[in-house]
Amino acid sequence: MAIEPCADLRGFFRMMVRGAMERRRVGAEAETAEYVTDLLVACAGTDGAALVDRPLVWMLDEAMTSADAVKLHALCSVGDAALARSGLFTAGDDRAYFEEVGAFAYRGAAAEAERAAGEAPVALVELGDRFPSFAEVLSEVAESSALGDVTRALVKRHAAARAAQPKRAFKSSM
Repeated sequence: MAIEPCADLRGFFRMMVRGAMERRRVGAEAETAEYVTDLLVACAGTDGAALVDRPLVWMLDEAMTSADAVKLHALCSVGDAALARSGLFTAGDDRAYFEEVGAFAYRGAAAEAERAAGEAPVALVELGDRFPSFAEVLSEVAESSALGDVTRALVKRHAAARAAQPKRAFKSSM
């Protein structure tokens, strides 16, 4: 298989996300579709490694204990990492864990935004409320065309790190 250059990565992922959302009948605001698109662009670039390198439970612990000024961003990072892992890399039993942590993090980020600005961003609310649906959208995008091969290669590379990732049960307190 040959790798073909893409002049507009954001446009490519936008088309893939919208198509997967239509096929899966996942209705969402444009802001949420763009958020998911931006996550895919980040995964394709150098920021992608940050989404899979650290244990998710540690990221969540740091986010929950961070100062108010950075808590929103930290919780978004946890949600993004969980969404990328559950949609792009994970299957089976691990998916439920990532979905629980991701939904919790996005709901927490939405609450932080509402507390700070008086209004929660639509994307964070939708991602928190319907996290599994968006993970499925990312799964479909990952399986389409060459992305499936790339995703499988990344899964092999990070399998050992994920297997060693500590998993703790937690209860939502938000």
